[in-house]
Order: sequence, then C-alpha cells, then structure tokens
Amino acid sequence: YNMKFKLMAVLVITAALYSCDDSTTGVGDFVSNIDKIEAFSDTYKVTSRTEKLDKIYSRTNRAYLGKYTDADFGQFSADFITQINCPENFELPEHLIGITGASLELYYTNYYGDSLATLTVQVDELDKVIEDADTDLYYTTYDPKKYYDETAKPLARKSYAAVDFSVSDSLRNTSTYYPNIKIDLGDDFSKRIQQKYTDNPEYFKDAYSFINNVLKGFYVHTVQGDGSVIYIQDIWLRLSIDYYTERESTGKIDSLAHGSSILAASKEVLMSTKMENDEKLKEMADSENDNYNKFTYLKTPAGLCTEVNIPIEDIYSKHSNDTINSVTLSIKKYRYSGSEENSEYEMGIPQNVLLVRKGDYENFFENNKTYDNKTSFLGTYSSNTNSYTFSKLNRLISQVFSEIRTGENNNEDRDKVLLIPVTTETDTEGNIIGVSHDMEVNAARLFGGEKGEELSIDIVYTRPNGTTK
Repeated sequence: YNMKFKLMAVLVITAALYSCDDSTTGVGDFVSNIDKIEAFSDTYKVTSRTEKLDKIYSRTNRAYLGKYTDADFGQFSADFITQINCPENFELPEHLIGITGASLELYYTNYYGDSLATLTVQVDELDKVIEDADTDLYYTTYDPKKYYDETAKPLARKSYAAVDFSVSDSLRNTSTYYPNIKIDLGDDFSKRIQQKYTDNPEYFKDAYSFINNVLKGFYVHTVQGDGSVIYIQDIWLRLSIDYYTERESTGKIDSLAHGSSILAASKEVLMSTKMENDEKLKEMADSENDNYNKFTYLKTPAGLCTEVNIPIEDIYSKHSNDTINSVTLSIKKYRYSGSEENSEYEMGIPQNVLLVRKGDYENFFENNKTYDNKTSFLGTYSSNTNSYTFSKLNRLISQVFSEIRTGENNNEDRDKVLLIPVTTETDTEGNIIGVSHDMEVNAARLFGGEKGEELSIDIVYTRPNGTTK
C-alpha cells in the first residue's frame, strides 16, 4: 500500500530527512521551489528463508573445543589445529640440566552447556608442516586427517569438565583465576624436545625454524563425552625445566632451580577450528518442512543464517526517479530460539548481525572487510524492541538501482541479502575495525519464513510537487 503525507513544516522536515542519511537514491536534484516538496512512505513485502552455511571462514586466534547435543538444533562439535610460536632467539637457561616435563595448557574465558559433563580430549602431533597454500584450514570444514596420522599413538588424553570442582570455590571465584585444562604430554615428548634443543639450538631461533624442525603443531579434539563447549583464549606449551643458577658475586654455580618456560600459540602462527553439525540443521533449512518454514533461524557457530529477498524490481519500477531518503528493515525475534520445554541451557542471543549481499558473502569474510553501509550493514539486537533493525538500506537500493540502469550484476542473487551473526573488533577509541563470524553457541528464531508472518521493508521518499513517475 502507499501512504502519502504532506510536510507541514517544510524546512524543518526537509532538514530532518537529510540529517538521517547523507546518501539518497534517485535522479535529479530538488527543485528550487522547496515549499512544494512532498514526502511519501511506501511499504513492500519481503520474503525470507533459512539458509545453512556449509562452511565459514574461521581464521582467528581463538579456539573452541567440545561436543554438545541440543534437543532443537542437534549435535555440534568443535576441535582445532594449532601451531606453537617460538619467539626469536629463544633460549633456555645456560646451565640447563634437563626438560623434566611438558604440558599443553588450554585457558578459556567461558563455556556453553553442562558444567559437570565429563569429556575426554585427545592431543595428536601433526606430521605435516602446514603450508601457506593450505587455505582449506581457514574454513571450519577442513579435514584434520590430512595433517596427522590417526593410526599413531596419541601424545595424550585427559578427561575434564567445563568447571573444575577440584579447585576451591574461594580460588575459582577470584578475579585472577583463569579456568584451564592442563594436559601432560609425556616423558618421550619432553626428552625429544630437549634433544632437539641440545643438538640444534638454531631450530629455536624463530617460529619458522621451530615449526619446520621441532614441532609442526597439535590436533586437539574430543574423543569421548558430550555436554559442553569451551571458548579458548590462550594456548601454552609449558616446558618444565631443571637448571643450575650462578651466584652473582662469584659467577660460580650456586644451586639447583626448578622453573618453566612457555611457548604460546599466537596470532603469528596458524590456529584453525573445525566445526561439525549433524543433519538437523539441514532439516531446519528445508523450505518444504512445515515444522520450520513458518520462521527463520540464526544459529552459530557454522550453522544457520537468514536470507531476505527484497523486491528490488518492484521498487525500481515505481521509484527510480524519486529521492529515497530512508529504507528500513526490522525483523523481530521470538522469545525462544527453539522449543521452550527444551531450553535446559538457553543459548545466547546473537548480538550483532551483518546484512550483506548474498553474492558478496564469501569475499567479505575472506578479505577481512568491515561493513561499509553501502553493500554491507551492521544491525544490533535491541532488547527494547526484541528485534534487529537496519535503517540505512537506501544506500543499498541506490547501488542496485545503478546496476539496473547499467545492466551490471544482473543475476538471480541481486535482490538477496544474508543476515549473519558476527562479532566485532574495536580499536582503543571504540571504532569497529573488524567483523568476523560469531563462533560461540548462540541462536535466534526470527519472524518470517516462507509460510510464516509477513515481513516488510519501509521506504520514505521525496518527490517535488507536480513531478510524476
């Protein structure tokens, strides 16, 4: 339908329109006889559907580990490959007696699921050096078997729970406590690292030499259990060492000392998380399935997004000569992402959602772009309205109108956008400088769907009085 309203205070309202957005859509300028400018609103139906993301770009310095089966979304698992960085000119103490132990330590900031569920993690050593050309590792669907021998004896196994109740409440509740899983890598591993250091200390001069000659990396994965996923922030390889100290005054060996030296995974080396969902997500994205096509979903990580089809051709046929001042899409969220009775561990709500043209989706993440408010936009969940709102889409409409006029980008995805849950990275001043896939366990069920409640997009445009389409 089309609603028309006159501007009563022309100068004030016109200024307000321009203050909303400095990018408008249309041809021609406003005529000088400004008191005849009229503003109009228009509403168009949009359609939406759930789309399964088969793979997502996951190059990150965080890792995820665990397995969880949800009554609504099925089973999800996460494991990872990581290299270990060796700082330049790394050295152990001069009077080294020996490396007495080695442990892989996983420090995590949070978790999803059952704090008491027991899972078993296994650590395998990689037997292939990861090359720069191995771009498959930048995605959540890589095959770890290409990088380690699954028939070989694993380095270590350890059972753990997301909350370690062997640690006292008084310690666990302090601000300095950092939850972690410490995995003993065994004597053979320790002795091998010591032998490498003794025979070829130059192998420890930098990360490249270390990775190529000493330790190619680890594959860390869950082999038993179900119930939690941990969000890992730091990964350390701790080498426990015995060495002699010198007395400063004489320079002679004074006493025996015990200590440790830490090598960490860091952004200078590769870390890649592998994620798997069972067939449940494919079922939820089936537009023919009447159990799921009355709404759409957002599900992270590596799960479901929502596709929105905007009727660009209809809008263009009516408004190609108008000045479109704002285009707003708002989509409400249901209270529960799944069934209320299944919400034993309610998933988090995706807080930030990227709206990006479907044809630009892969390129956006692979090239580490940030949203430009032209072909990609960021929407934030509002608890007040219980919705995600995108209010500057006139810039997208302007881009597509231009393509229609020139005949560019004329394909079936031209009028489609994807809504993808993301996390943002900010600089010290709070400016968003990076956008990446949300890798934590979050979900939302949205209004819409092929057989659900009708969605709409709202347009405000101006047309000088007397001008007709």
